[in-house]
Amino acid sequence: MADKAGLYDISKPKYDLNTYGGRLSYFYSTTSPLTLLASTAELTQAQSDVTRYDAAIKAAGKAGYWVDADERERFDRAKQLVNSSIHPDTGKPVTLPFRMSAFVPTNLIICAGMLMPNPSLKSVILWQWANQTLNVAVNHANANKSIEMSNSEIATAYCAATATSVFLAVGLTTLVPRLRIAPATKQILARLVPFVSVASAGVVNISCIRWKEMRDGVDVFQVQKDEDDNEEKLPLGKSPKAGQMAVMQSAASRVLTNVPTLILPPVVMTLLEKRGTFVGPRGHLYSNLTQLTLIGLCLGLALPPAIAYFPQRAQTTGEKLGGEFKDLKGPIYFNKGL
Repeated sequence: MADKAGLYDISKPKYDLNTYGGRLSYFYSTTSPLTLLASTAELTQAQSDVTRYDAAIKAAGKAGYWVDADERERFDRAKQLVNSSIHPDTGKPVTLPFRMSAFVPTNLIICAGMLMPNPSLKSVILWQWANQTLNVAVNHANANKSIEMSNSEIATAYCAATATSVFLAVGLTTLVPRLRIAPATKQILARLVPFVSVASAGVVNISCIRWKEMRDGVDVFQVQKDEDDNEEKLPLGKSPKAGQMAVMQSAASRVLTNVPTLILPPVVMTLLEKRGTFVGPRGHLYSNLTQLTLIGLCLGLALPPAIAYFPQRAQTTGEKLGGEFKDLKGPIYFNKGL
């Protein structure tokens, strides 16, 4: 807010991450594909700017840190780049294709392949393999990094997730045509096969790639504020229960992400085809363009609401964590991962 003439207090968070609406706005900002255009030098500069501004904000204390409109815009841009591209645990850039801001362009290609009508067995296997390969990379790149996995553990998780996905997709693809139901219903079910297989395999995928978080635990901490209202983390150790919560919440978010993308376009396309929308010599071209447009819209619009459902900095209590934390009072936090 501009409480002083032409000045803005950037010590106040732009988004209230304690509310769903605030997290939704935050993730629409950080998942913007436009952030992918930033160079390595720009990311480095953004990190430097955020560090400098955070230090100035902390030093200013309750008085707030007031800047003009241009400087506020620079700060907001730096924060957007850091939040979209830098892992919160390591402080290093997430590999570009595996950032959440790359979700739409990378998944658009894969979803288009999986939703092709009358797919062959080879096509089903190819696209499910491609999807799970991408998921393994994204899950690993954005996981809580207080627990590391060896290359052999990553390879095992990758094989388990891919095998599950292909098994489900091939099984459902061969089962649906044999069902004794109305042709129209059968057509809709056939188009929903990708969602069922992808959603199920997605849960297996993230559970496999992050199983050590559930077994060994993730870092948990409490937060205290000094006299200037600045936050300070108080590390408490690792909690397996917090790791299980983190993985379950992340898995639920992935399922929610897939719901509109792999259900709405097939249903809408079936209805449009029934009405004879795509007839004529260019009908197939228009059908493909319409389907890609629907997929792109669903990907872009559905991702932030899904990942915003659970806070990135998850909150729990000592009683829920149990063990050495059961007698601790006040909220306990951990990084959920994406």
